[in-house]
This record gives sequence, structure tokens and C-alpha cells, in this order.
Amino acid sequence: MSLIYIQGEEEKQRHIHYEVDPELPSLGEGGMGQVLKGVQVNEVNGVRKDVAIKFLFEDLPAHAIERARREASIQIHNENLVEMFGFIEVVENPQSAHPVKRYHVVSELLQGVMLFDLLNGKTTDKNGNEVPFAQELYSKYQNDRFGFAVFIVKNILSGLMALHDKGYIHRDLDPSNIMITPDRKVKIIDFGIAKQMENLNTQDQQLTSTGQFVGKAAYAAPELVLGDVHSQDKTTDIYAVGIMLFQLITGSMPFEGTMAELIKKQLNEKIPLKLIPYKAVRNIVAKATAKKQSDRYQSAAEMRVDLEHLSKKDAVPSATSAGQIVASVADVKSSKGKLIGIFAAAVVVLAIILVVLLSGGSDSPKDAPESTQNVEATSEDFDVATSFTKAEDALSNAATIQEGVNLLTEIATKHGDEKDAADAIALLSALTQPEDAEISANEVKEFRSLTVNAIKRDAKKAHQLAEQAYKANPESYKAIFELATDYVAGERRTGDAKVQDIQKSLKLFEDGINYARLKGDAEYVQLYTTRIEQVRSLVQGE
Repeated sequence: MSLIYIQGEEEKQRHIHYEVDPELPSLGEGGMGQVLKGVQVNEVNGVRKDVAIKFLFEDLPAHAIERARREASIQIHNENLVEMFGFIEVVENPQSAHPVKRYHVVSELLQGVMLFDLLNGKTTDKNGNEVPFAQELYSKYQNDRFGFAVFIVKNILSGLMALHDKGYIHRDLDPSNIMITPDRKVKIIDFGIAKQMENLNTQDQQLTSTGQFVGKAAYAAPELVLGDVHSQDKTTDIYAVGIMLFQLITGSMPFEGTMAELIKKQLNEKIPLKLIPYKAVRNIVAKATAKKQSDRYQSAAEMRVDLEHLSKKDAVPSATSAGQIVASVADVKSSKGKLIGIFAAAVVVLAIILVVLLSGGSDSPKDAPESTQNVEATSEDFDVATSFTKAEDALSNAATIQEGVNLLTEIATKHGDEKDAADAIALLSALTQPEDAEISANEVKEFRSLTVNAIKRDAKKAHQLAEQAYKANPESYKAIFELATDYVAGERRTGDAKVQDIQKSLKLFEDGINYARLKGDAEYVQLYTTRIEQVRSLVQGE
């Protein structure tokens, strides 16, 4: 076996060297080089330690080599940071007319699963070996999104505290640069564009002449996408952590689109905080992702303290947006003294986003979307799916709400036993809920206020519609959600105290989340996850 022996001048002084078996499989290959498993050998005491050694490609430009040198220089020992051991420059044939320089970056040998992969259900390392800690975390992600997000982000912030204390900012934080290791660690990796805060200069400006920049726009703070290197500081990393916290809680990104669209949104648009069902977490994300750096947390420690102060009561959803639910749990003593948990309010997940006409808008039918014109149809040519789409379009326009309600009603009365009608009937059930139901989401309040004269509020009728929707299609996760919520809330939503059945609701919620997952509906999956957590807590309290 022929080993590769690596030792630079600094290593000679420290009496260490590195050995690499070139026959071993590569650990990976990126844009700057190939990574191989190596061994650090202490020449004094013979201690050997496995490491990862990146062999830089020979044709790299000078600035790329300096970037690698800088990355290797960030040598911090912390359980939440990958540990770097050095940059080794070896000169081959130094006496010849054309000596060759070889460059190497040595770091801690990490095995495990990237957070990005874990969020997509992967719990194996690059060799296909299951990582039990990753399996445990993925199960938590599926069943306790709140606890999972807080755990991951607290670990990331601990790593950032150490990095910032040494005077560096990362500038490229996202789930692909977070690794879950077999020894139960959450580590920040890849210091490729990290920089000393006291030495930021225009050479580090990431914006190019074409508007592209090195990094990931979906997580980039305004000062980062602008290339304003003089303003980049600890709060730049904290912004990225805030985006990740949003993502881990909701299962989606606050902004999506092309690179140019993302940059524009990071600069000008507010984070859609109403998608976060937990008020306390919403406040943390709001502060972390403030557009003005002075309004953000000024240190990772400050943000971590707020996460530490979260309690179980903060894990109960408080207010949400259209597409989310409001569910507050009240504990009520029965005549026998048994603790029964009921939902004080439960609001349907609307399948549409309300579009409110600007002032001066016309009430004339001519202003309605083209797809909502001539909505009447004979029973022979009435298509349920098409009509439901038209109903959604009509409901999203203040001038045509009545048309939308009429279409939903027609679907329920004339085609109520058809499988395709289930989602439409479930929506009608939600809109039929009593006027006095507690609603915290502003969009939902506005929508219901616009439909006040278009639909009769009737709790019993709403429950009948939910049952009808479920009967039409027991696999409709939207119908299941409505019916299951009825069984939790009981008289509040159905007008009948006998309807309440916590165990039955839990079974329905557990069935519904599987159908939502099959359809890839992330919003409903998150809603089901939250509701299941609540109902299980009620079952345990009985």
C-alpha cells in the first residue's frame, strides 16, 4: 500500500504529518477539490486521528486558493462547529526550474446527514448507513415541529456564538451547511465565504456585475444581497437563522422565486409571519429578520435566550393566516370533574387567498374574473371540478362572492355524493360556521365579513356539510380536517354537545395527515401536525 505523505513547514514545527490512502473511496468532490479520508499523526507520541483532507484542484485561480486558506484559518474547537486543522502548502521538486505547489485543507472528519437532506426524509449518510440520531430528529420533525425547530436553531446559535466571539461571520448559513452527526451533534460547516468582521473589504463584495452573488438568496439578509460588505456583521448571520427558524416551523420558505425575485423580496417584502402558528416564535422570527439591522437581535446569544424562555404553552398555536388555523385549547371541568379539553375556536383552512378590492373598485359583475362569468350551467354539462375552481375564483373577488357561494351550494345540493365534490363541500362547511366564532387571522376575518350577506351562518348545517363532504370522499384531507375539528370543538362548532369525541377526532387527524402528505400539501401537513399535537395533549389530560 502506497500512502500519500503530507507535511508543510508549520506541520514540521509541530511534529505532525498527515497520511492518506489513495485507494480509499473519495468522501466527496466540489468546485474546489476532492476530499479524501486522512490520518493526522503525532510524531512525538504516535497518536493518530482521522481527518478529512481536501486536495485543491491544480488550476484554481489565486483568489480561490486564498479563500481556502482563509477557511482553514478559522480554527475553533466547539461542538457545534466543524473544526479546521490547517492549510498545507507542499512544494514538489523545489530544486527544479518549475516547482509545483499542492494545496490542502485539513478539517475534522464528519459523517452524518445534512439538515437539508433530513428535511426531505433522508436519514442515511453518504455510504447509505442509517444515522439513528437523524432518524430520531426526522421523527420529531414530523410529530413535534415546534420542539424540532427550537432544538436545531438553539444548536446553530451556539455554534454562531463561538464563531462570532472569534471575530468571524459565516455569511452562508442554510440547511445544506448544517450537519447532523452520529454522535448527536448539530454542526455548522463550510466556512468558505466566512470573514473576519474587522477586515471586511470590497474584495469580499459578493454582488457581481450581472446581479448574481455567491451565497443563497433565500436566506440572505438585505445587506448581503446588496454586497454592502461594510454593513455585514453578526446580524447578517442572525437574519439567515431567522429564515431557517421560519422554514423549520412552517415547512416552507418565506420567499420563493428566481434569484432576481428573491433578492427583490429580501429587500422589499415582509416575512409572512402569519404562517407561523406560534405567537412567541413569530415574534422571534420577526426580530431576527427585521430589514433594519439595528432592529434585529444584536447577538446570537440574545436570540438563544429568547428561545430558551419558550415553554410548553408557547407550543400551542395562537394566530395564523389564510391557509392556516386558529386553535386555542380550553380546559373545562365536567359535572363529574373530568378534565375535558375543547377547542375554544376552530377556523377552517381556506383553500384560497382573499383578494380585497382597492378603494374605488366597482361592484359591477363586469369586474369579475373572466372565469367567473356565466357560472350557471345545466345539470348535463355541470362539471364539479371546473365549477369548484370557478367558485374559488369568484370567492376571491369582492364583487363576485355571491356567485362563488351559489356555486358551492349547487355542488353540495346537486352533486353532494360525488367524490370530486368533497373539497367544495368542506369549504362551504367552513364558511357556514357561526358568526361568533373566534378568528384571529386578519385575512379570514376580512373574507368572512365580505360573505356576511352571502351565506347563512348555521353550526348544525356546517357540521352536516362536513359529514357530507367526508362521506363523498373519505380520502379528502380537507373534508377530514373539517369533520375532525368538529369532533374536537363539539357544541362550539356543531351546535350539539353530543358530537364531541376527542378519540374519534384524533383518529381522523392521523388519517388525514397521511392523505395530505400523499398530495404534497405542505400547509395542510403542518396544520395536521399542530392539531395532532394538541389533541394528543387533550387525550393525555383526560
